[in-house]
Amino acid sequence: MTESPLLLWLLAAALLATVACGVWCMLLSNRIGRIQSQLNSTAKDLTTLKSGAIGMGQRIMAMESSSSVRGTDADDIPASVRPYSEATHLLEMGVSREEVASRCGLSRAESSLLDALRKKPTA
Repeated sequence: MTESPLLLWLLAAALLATVACGVWCMLLSNRIGRIQSQLNSTAKDLTTLKSGAIGMGQRIMAMESSSSVRGTDADDIPASVRPYSEATHLLEMGVSREEVASRCGLSRAESSLLDALRKKPTA
């Protein structure tokens, strides 16, 4: 009978350890779910940014290749290209990216990309 209290203590300790592990697993599962949700949201944001950058890059390339844009009056520039043309001009004058974005109605990312393309060495 002296072993009986010891056995009860061991069973109680095992039960307590099992419950603690179960609670820990539930907390870990919840945290993994939150991280997965954040990853999905970040992936969506990245996809949106990527498609915007691709579209803007195509417009910039069209603007650069358009012969009517270079060396002409502002009235000859298509309305869809004017903000980018004006932004490029302001960047060449040394206006900050933030100010260019504000003046031309562009996002900071667009003005930064225009500035990076403007500074890119030509081959």
